[in-house]
Amino acid sequence: MMTGCFLFLVLILVVLFPVDFATAGGRHFAQWVLWPVGVLVALLLIAARYAERVRPMLRVVAEIGPMVVAVLGYVSLKLLHAAAITHWLGISSKDPWMMAADVALFGRTPYLWLAQWGLDSRLFLEVMSIFYGFYPWTPVIVLGWFMYKGDMGQLRLVRRTVLISLYCGYLCYIFFPVSGPLSLEMPVKPLFVQTSLIYTFLMENFRFPTDCFPSLHTANPWLMVWICRGKVPGWMLAAGALVCAGITMSTIALRFHYGVDCLAGLVWIFPISLLAGATLPRDLGRPVGD
Repeated sequence: MMTGCFLFLVLILVVLFPVDFATAGGRHFAQWVLWPVGVLVALLLIAARYAERVRPMLRVVAEIGPMVVAVLGYVSLKLLHAAAITHWLGISSKDPWMMAADVALFGRTPYLWLAQWGLDSRLFLEVMSIFYGFYPWTPVIVLGWFMYKGDMGQLRLVRRTVLISLYCGYLCYIFFPVSGPLSLEMPVKPLFVQTSLIYTFLMENFRFPTDCFPSLHTANPWLMVWICRGKVPGWMLAAGALVCAGITMSTIALRFHYGVDCLAGLVWIFPISLLAGATLPRDLGRPVGD
């Protein structure tokens, strides 16, 4: 239901407003991704009517597809001018508040502590970049695990939880705009990742400028650890916690988030998990349309 409503809203906005790509390359990239995906889904739907062996593949798409739509739906915030809502409402940037909160809680924004401790070396930042880039794959891996195990009830709980977190987070980006430490003048070394063509391309075309509070990079991986406790082997939960810690650290080390963004992401876990559990349909014996 959430995915259908989101796609319907995107369709209306595409009809009413032009999609705004910063570069022609961004437009081509979106076309190269969307057209093959659309054709693949159409072929699976057709083939499933005639070949029994295709139906498990279609089931995987139906179960995991909503998560992929929600994660990729982030780019629609920029392409469909969601920032215009913030501007129309007259909501100003909350970055000064975030910096003041960091100073009050930590003495300075946490990145400066890392720099003071020498944790801003090229090697360390390369490791942090790997953790940061791993974030969108974490829900797909978790969903794939429970699909492999046949635990559809837990799969749908994970899916519902992360979908609610993403869509509520997107609303926070619009109504509580925070751009992050990268937007501020700070006496720090330039990030090597900023010089890469891939980083420049993605930031210029797809990054929504006020996507920091709360830190969903922090919230969503830890959400999955929280709701999967007791449902996966202990070694897997420990490995997941280690990955979550690395992703959270990366948001600060790469200067994408204030410390208070990450704290908000940790607090975010509890109301979102409670809301997901309370709204999850109880009949888990058949597919649930999230």
